[in-house]
Amino acid sequence: NANALPARGALGSRLRADVEEGRIRLLTGFSVHALDPAGDRVTVTVRRPDGGQESVTVDRIVAATGFRPDHGIAAELRLDLDPVLGATRALAPLIDPNEHSCGTVPPHGVDELSHPEPGYYAVGMKSYGRAPTFLMATGYEQVRSVVAALAGDWAAARDVRLELPETGVCSSDPADSVDGENCCGPAPQPAARGLATGLAGGLLTVLPPATVDSGAGGCCAG
Repeated sequence: NANALPARGALGSRLRADVEEGRIRLLTGFSVHALDPAGDRVTVTVRRPDGGQESVTVDRIVAATGFRPDHGIAAELRLDLDPVLGATRALAPLIDPNEHSCGTVPPHGVDELSHPEPGYYAVGMKSYGRAPTFLMATGYEQVRSVVAALAGDWAAARDVRLELPETGVCSSDPADSVDGENCCGPAPQPAARGLATGLAGGLLTVLPPATVDSGAGGCCAG
């Protein structure tokens, strides 16, 4: 098995099993209409596209609303940001989550992180904009490259070497790669494309069809 992040793969497999065995009820395709306290729990009233409405009382709400860095502190600097991802324009196609998983991102450093503003770089998670595939190993190499450039050692700065773990994402279709207790089966295909984000990707595409309803949002309630 090529998955070097087995714990992450196991999470998806456990969630799928919980849904299939009825321990978790999967609700999709709705909008949240109201939140009301119910003791130490919360009652969530949801509305479906057909106008139907129901309430679910939950222990906790986790708002997975995505992430985008705040570039306000650098608003007066000359930045060159990709309009979709919010990363530098040179880095964006290398980390596009529709094309790459975190383990298939190509090596990159000071050149891809540069802005028109001399000497300004954003490294680490914020360098990825809204892409959710950042790994700390990537950030360490970014920092090494940028620091070498700031020190004037451009040969070292451009000698970017990045060895990322296989993530178990074998193709852009998770249904082709889920088998057993991890993301990939015994004979994975070469990792080239990442797992698409949003409702159409991720866990929802590998759940049984009867429990999946394409729509604008989703929520799991125990």
